[in-house]
Amino acid sequence: MKPAYCRRCVDRTIPKQLLFQVEAINVADLRKDKTFVKLSKVHQRDLESMKKRHQKQRDAIQKQQQTNVDKLMSDSHKQSKKKSSGSSFSSNHSHASLDLRDSDPTASVVPNANNAPTSPNDLHNFAHNQKMRSLVVTQTTEWSELMRRQQQEEHELRRVQMREEWDLLRKLMTEAQKLQMAMLRSRLDTEIKDLKLNQTKKSIEDARVIQQDKSIKTKAEKDRRVKELNEKNVKMFLEERRRQAVKSQKHEEQLTKRHQDQTEALEKEAAKTLEQEDMNYRETLLASKPETVV
Repeated sequence: MKPAYCRRCVDRTIPKQLLFQVEAINVADLRKDKTFVKLSKVHQRDLESMKKRHQKQRDAIQKQQQTNVDKLMSDSHKQSKKKSSGSSFSSNHSHASLDLRDSDPTASVVPNANNAPTSPNDLHNFAHNQKMRSLVVTQTTEWSELMRRQQQEEHELRRVQMREEWDLLRKLMTEAQKLQMAMLRSRLDTEIKDLKLNQTKKSIEDARVIQQDKSIKTKAEKDRRVKELNEKNVKMFLEERRRQAVKSQKHEEQLTKRHQDQTEALEKEAAKTLEQEDMNYRETLLASKPETVV
């Protein structure tokens, strides 16, 4: 993977001598990588598939609950009709009883204790209400448990997807950092090779100048001056190479530190997003209330 370069994302803390080739590896740029885009699309499809499956489950439960309510209402209506058809006989029988009571003063009437339902209609309505309450409680529990289970499944899926995405971002960042370090070392190696080449050229040129100097009459004098110049150049060349090695080491240390900071920032962001997902899930659970759709 090529390093994600973005002039707007250059970290101002990077030394000026590194700015021309080393830029901050931005997480937003890593998300544009082909492998990450592909993974994101797969995750989106999986999440949408789960949501569709959950919707089918809710539709099925809703349909079943509505069927149960309709059945209860239908059964209640049938029972009410039966009670109504039988009430005519009860009414006539009741009238006959009243006539007997009128003719027989000794007949006693038992009071309705605690206003308990005694008439057929009252008993029927009471039983119907009890069944309806029980059905509502059952359906409320069933629907609420379904919603909680679906919320948990979506939360767990999102968490798994987030971990996979952050793992891929870590891999992409590591690859980009390795490439940056390889590019830096390649440049530093080139600088060292160029330095050695220039030093060799200087030694040859200095020796040539002495050999062509007409003011130096003897070969021994020329050899002596060449030797002195070579000794002087060796000291100077060694110092130049030492400074170049120090510079190379410093550049590598600076880039390594920058990479460590980038990795730490990525880890903090990953932990923050996972923590936010957990917090959102907890808030959803706290805000949820028992409910039914019928």
